[in-house]
Amino acid sequence: MTLILFAVSFVVLLALGMPIAMGLGASAMVYVFLQEDLSLAMLIQTTFGGMSSFPLLAIPLFMLAGNLMNEGGLTRDLVRFARLVMGHISGGLGLATVLASAIFSAISGSAVATAVAIGMVMIPAMKESGYDEELGAALTATASCMGPILPPSIPFIMYGVIANVSIGALFLAGVVPGLLLGTFLMVYVYVVSKKRGYPREPRASLGEIFAGAWKALPALLMPVIIMGGILGGVFTPTEAAGVVVVYAAIVGAFFYRKLKWRRIPDILLTAGLESAMVMMLLGLSEPFSWVIASEEIPQIIINAIGQISTSPYVVLLLINLLLILVGIPLETAPAITIVTPVIAPIAAQLGIDPIHLGVVVCFNLVLGLITPPVGAVLFSICGISGMSLDKLCKGIWPPFFLSLGVLALITYIPSLTTFLPRLIMK
Repeated sequence: MTLILFAVSFVVLLALGMPIAMGLGASAMVYVFLQEDLSLAMLIQTTFGGMSSFPLLAIPLFMLAGNLMNEGGLTRDLVRFARLVMGHISGGLGLATVLASAIFSAISGSAVATAVAIGMVMIPAMKESGYDEELGAALTATASCMGPILPPSIPFIMYGVIANVSIGALFLAGVVPGLLLGTFLMVYVYVVSKKRGYPREPRASLGEIFAGAWKALPALLMPVIIMGGILGGVFTPTEAAGVVVVYAAIVGAFFYRKLKWRRIPDILLTAGLESAMVMMLLGLSEPFSWVIASEEIPQIIINAIGQISTSPYVVLLLINLLLILVGIPLETAPAITIVTPVIAPIAAQLGIDPIHLGVVVCFNLVLGLITPPVGAVLFSICGISGMSLDKLCKGIWPPFFLSLGVLALITYIPSLTTFLPRLIMK
């Protein structure tokens, strides 16, 4: 009865419009009140314990670094470099959009930030060159999903902390899926451009390409610094985030010379607000997770699944179907905090690699950002392009189904996610 009231209180609170973080904490409080042998002290202790993990410091630091780099003016140089490299190919502007999104993703770690930064430049450029408006917007939206998959990834940090999995290994595991998504999108826009006869840009000379690469070099080096330092044992993912903050400030102020010191307070405030939302989710999800573990909910689900099948392939299919449904109404961060405590123990008992599962979970939930009708990336793209949501939703389906194809590949070919961690981190 207590468990039923706990679940009902959570659903009712969300239905009433309470923020998800508050709903997690409040439903756990209901459970504590209904248990005579528990006190509110446990609720407070687990909440603060959920926010006191050292790896979580990477989240505000990476968010701050992304804001500094965006304010520092790297986006236009990245886009210009991508256009110089890809512009002369059929569908070159679309290819450049995917390439620029991949590079920016390896800096920001955020789908929304990638969509806004790249979309503000590339969507008008594609429209001006004769591309169908919905194609350019849908391509940008889907390419931005590389943001939370390619390292550094905020969802991977959250999953790693909750599931007690190596964040460095998760970063490596996301490389191949992220590049696969980018490759599928490039093939898609190339084929469509050939069919529709979209124009090409003049081929850039080697000198122009080298000049563009030099201008974009500080931004291109950031992913190298992050992963090189982590894999070389120079610093942890959290320390890497601190190094990147300093690097972003120096590059924005002295190389690009667009980061103004008077803007620093606003940048800090923005990063602080973004970080506070994530940290509240993580903190208040801890007592929620404790209740789930205390009531042995994963074991109940395992037994229920066992009545259907004990095959890891079938279980992964069921997990993906569940996550697709969860990802439609919920954004990535709250969805991870809710589903990870339930799914991780199930996968462990069935022998599913936790690194592989982490990538599947995060990739699936990230697709919720472009799933009509409530994806956060869709709203962002509509805001910067002026396009109606209905029109964008019509164009999003072809690249969305391609993304589901990538999800199927990484779900049923685990080596796509585990190869790099095993090779490099032994």
